[in-house]
Amino acid sequence: MELAEAIRSRGSVKSYEPEFVVSDDDLRKLFELVVRSPSSFNLQHWRFVAVRDKATKDQIMGAAWGQAHLGQASVDVVVCGKMPAHEDAEAIYASAPAEVSAKMVPMIGGLYSPNEQLQRDEAIRSASLASMTLMLVAEDMGLATCPMIGFDPAKVSEIVGIPEDHVPVMIVTLGKAAAPARPTDRLAVEKVVTLDRFDGPGLA
Repeated sequence: MELAEAIRSRGSVKSYEPEFVVSDDDLRKLFELVVRSPSSFNLQHWRFVAVRDKATKDQIMGAAWGQAHLGQASVDVVVCGKMPAHEDAEAIYASAPAEVSAKMVPMIGGLYSPNEQLQRDEAIRSASLASMTLMLVAEDMGLATCPMIGFDPAKVSEIVGIPEDHVPVMIVTLGKAAAPARPTDRLAVEKVVTLDRFDGPGLA
């Protein structure tokens, strides 16, 4: 599937075939591409909990006010962001040239260590970028998805054991659609893209 086709055809599916199973092999193929997503300083803040256990999915559904597609989907992917990802810089840059590592590791530590808000913002940004990659790759594989934030983050964190220094960013349901996504309208390009300034002319 061409990228443009995947973007146009992807929609948020809220009804899944409950008997359909996403295999380990397909999950690995999916995530081998997802982890190619960009992240600040290549810190790769994202972490994913791929929940397939029915009882656990039902608990997540309970923490999301009973939204049925969480129980129906083959996998509930709980997307998390590691806030102190800057602590991984030395390991991430271990194979870089010595002069690059010597420059980047202290720079990264100096930027993030004193700023907890930036740590959180960056974790959410990077995990969100990876989530979009996940949905587009899934579409290319013929799988349906739905990103969602309608859940109690503290309860979901407890259910799947998310550490306190990680933030639950969203859940992406993954499986085989039982019904197509509902068509949605989009704002016109000229309403959301302006030239040169925020109050500049809209892109014609």
